Amino acid sequence: MDTELEALANALGRGITEGSPDLYELLSDTAHRSVVPTLVPRLNQVVTRFQGNAGAWPLVAQDLFEVLRLVRRRDTVVYEELKAIAEAFAEDERARTAPVPQHASDTATNANTVSGGTFNDPVVLAGSITGGMHTYYGQTSHSGLPPVTDWPQLDRADAIALGVRRPRRIADERPLPRYVVRDGEPALDAQVRAAAREGGLVLVTGEPLSGRTRTLWAALFTNLSGTTRILHPAPGTDLRGLTAVLRARGDAECVLWLDDLDGHLGEHGLTAALLAELARLRVPVLATMSDEAYDAHRYRSPAHARLLSGVEPVELGTEWSPAEVERLAEAAPGDLRLAGAYAHRARHSTPAYLAVGPELLGEWRWARRANRQPLGHRLVLAAIDLARCGMEEVEADVLRRASGLYEGAAPDVSPEDFERALAWATEVRHGTTGMLVPGAEAGSWRAYGSLIEDARDGVPGFGQVPLKLWPLAVEAVRCDDDRAPLDAVLARARAVLGPDADTNPEALLTLGRIEEEYGDEEAAEGWFRRAADAGSTEAAGRLGGLLFHRVDSAAAIPYLEQGAESGDTEAQSMLGIALMERSEHWLRTAAEGGDGLAAFWLGDLLRGGGAEADALRWYWKAAEAGQRGEVATRIGNMLHDLQDYDEAEKWFRIAVEEGDLAGLNGIGLVLEERGSLEAAARFYRQAAESGDPTGAHNLGINLENRGALQEARKWFARAHELGDRDGAFLLGESLLEEKRYSEAEEWLRKAQDMGHHKAERALHDLKAARSGDRPASPAPDTPDTVKE
Repeated sequence: MDTELEALANALGRGITEGSPDLYELLSDTAHRSVVPTLVPRLNQVVTRFQGNAGAWPLVAQDLFEVLRLVRRRDTVVYEELKAIAEAFAEDERARTAPVPQHASDTATNANTVSGGTFNDPVVLAGSITGGMHTYYGQTSHSGLPPVTDWPQLDRADAIALGVRRPRRIADERPLPRYVVRDGEPALDAQVRAAAREGGLVLVTGEPLSGRTRTLWAALFTNLSGTTRILHPAPGTDLRGLTAVLRARGDAECVLWLDDLDGHLGEHGLTAALLAELARLRVPVLATMSDEAYDAHRYRSPAHARLLSGVEPVELGTEWSPAEVERLAEAAPGDLRLAGAYAHRARHSTPAYLAVGPELLGEWRWARRANRQPLGHRLVLAAIDLARCGMEEVEADVLRRASGLYEGAAPDVSPEDFERALAWATEVRHGTTGMLVPGAEAGSWRAYGSLIEDARDGVPGFGQVPLKLWPLAVEAVRCDDDRAPLDAVLARARAVLGPDADTNPEALLTLGRIEEEYGDEEAAEGWFRRAADAGSTEAAGRLGGLLFHRVDSAAAIPYLEQGAESGDTEAQSMLGIALMERSEHWLRTAAEGGDGLAAFWLGDLLRGGGAEADALRWYWKAAEAGQRGEVATRIGNMLHDLQDYDEAEKWFRIAVEEGDLAGLNGIGLVLEERGSLEAAARFYRQAAESGDPTGAHNLGINLENRGALQEARKWFARAHELGDRDGAFLLGESLLEEKRYSEAEEWLRKAQDMGHHKAERALHDLKAARSGDRPASPAPDTPDTVKE
């Protein structure tokens, strides 16, 4: 069995079965960054089965051995992290469980018990000591450094373990992107080769995130043998025993790697004397240092000036030269990470883009938890997704609205919560950038470039852009003066949503909505038609609307019916109009063919639309075709309105002869126009007694005009009973004139309940009259009650 894997599995197994929450949190966080898809579920399975069962650690170790072997083969970066976690946990365990050192007497050594403990180095024994007592301490040996044979070889070394920042990694991408040669590379290569021959210090300096460590690693890997042994001590490591270790190396080539050199300076670290000794042993020292640290130690620290004065550092800047950008362009097509860096080179330095991006991504993912920053997480996600829609710079209010379109979003976000979330998202991290960075326009924001590319490249954690976000993006970029932003969003919508449209009716609908409002109406019709045919009732309603406004009622009606049945009120309205237009078309066609019933309905349709003359013509044709009884009253009413009273009376009498008693009311109207009020009243009464509310209404007015108020009120009440809303109103008005306020109010409220347009005003007048006058007593000849 592989001893390294066995040791790691044992260490992690003990920690899991002992229920260490910190260890499991570290393992889980590391596993989520792995490209091995089964790592997280397998770790969870092991923990679920064995956590807290201290006696089961051998079984856990056996399971973990297989997991670690898989990870070492498929994801070396995560394997090294797991290895470091295991080793650290094992070291903590040893320190915690180690017994207090107690050495027994040994005849072979001078291990003599002294007061207060046990001492294992030589001591002087004497019965008595005269004079002063002197204590002597021997020089402590510096044996903490491992032998050269334990130093990793260059061809097996891990650049990330040596300090190169971890880049983003997807699926089978290499741990590090292809190295892009910097302008200072020839000089650096020459220094590394010279140091390999003669010893000496090679130093690379630069601003934060300028790529110092990555550049030095490339020079190391390019110019030294793959069998070279590398010592990479932690900052603060005591290096005084290094020369002794190196003398025992045999013929092995060695290099001392000191990333961030300022952490290794001091009397126990790298000194001028140690550097000289290493040069004598032909061991190069390769180091990096920030500009700030170099300035502080080289020019403001006499203790270190001697060490650094003989070194000509290779300086790196964050801004890349045109030649470096050209080399980046050549390397970009083979690596998504470099392609993203090239795409965003105008806004972000390439080293910062590659190095900071993964840190931002990790923190952003972590923030999604309820006890972290879920709103800030959604704000950043909204900015990323809007950029995927073609809208890179976003106003804060648009971000707020967009963040509410995601699952789990609160229905209402207070201004204070929003401002806190925005402050978190825009906070500068790593001395370089926030997740959101200011846009060109005041008050606008955009997502950091690497986060946008992470989403476009399919990094886990990003899904499809919510369909509701596309119309919002289009609305946000609409501008009458400049169509370029709108065109960009439309182009992205077509490119992103189009390929999935056949399997997603909502995508079809979204494309149609965008095209309908701001794009191409013909294209919108095509998207809506496909969505409607796939079952989208909203798309059907929208397509019906397009066809309706194009005056194509026949084509619109089937789609409007789908929309109307789903509750779309706009579709319902357009459907009614379209059906009416189609009805007129077919009724006219039938009526022109001699159909009397069609002529009758066509007359009604035209009269309702205000085409009186045309309606009258078709009523006559309906009468000629055998519909005399159905149209006689209609013809009479229209002739009465035209003041052709003789012809009107003729048709009203025909109506009565044909059994339509509404003609009685019409005859009364004609007689009243001629001044024969009593004769008119007889016909009104016949109509009212036959159940015609209009006859009762007209009889009441006739009687009121002739002074028979009590009789008139009876027929107003009868008209109300038959469904005439004017009856209640007229009765209320009549009672109000006599200041019978309570009774008047009762009838006026009945009129109001039936929707009479004058009832509310009459009630207002009643209130004013009542406040200025006391209610009058009923007249002596007034009945106690008025029947409704």
